[in-house]
Amino acid sequence: MPIVEFQTQPGESILFRTSPNRKWYVIAWKIGSGMVGITILTFIIYSLLANPTEAAFNSFLPAWVASLLTNALYLGLVPLAATAWVVEDVVCAFIGQIILTDQRVWVRGSPYAWTLGETTLDDIVSLTWRRDAIFIRQKSTRKIQVHMFPEGKLFVKAYEQFFGKTKEN
Repeated sequence: MPIVEFQTQPGESILFRTSPNRKWYVIAWKIGSGMVGITILTFIIYSLLANPTEAAFNSFLPAWVASLLTNALYLGLVPLAATAWVVEDVVCAFIGQIILTDQRVWVRGSPYAWTLGETTLDDIVSLTWRRDAIFIRQKSTRKIQVHMFPEGKLFVKAYEQFFGKTKEN
């Protein structure tokens, strides 16, 4: 999937634009903590579940196949799935972006790396910020959008300055 860049529509003005958080220490922390987390998670899951799983496999498979299958599951698939989760988090740090215009809110890379979408300002009931998260409540759906951005407080402040504090309908 190609990375889609933001393009303004005719007559549209950008009011606020976040930048991806590409500081070296943020990326290093995400990678380092992810590796430590993967190691601890793999050790705990393997310690707790390997013997019962191997015993269950032994009931209908030869012992060597049961051992091989158990090791492949807990020392192969579990770390691989956890690694995919960490890689997705690092990718979000590289491409995550949220843009406020006078017509819409455009989001890429939040909450998932493959997320790309926009919300028209007419559809927004409320836009709030708490603990680095932007919460967008819409008229058209009961779901609340949650986007994690370090500049979330500034984003909401720009929204409130342009549209006034009471955008509640």
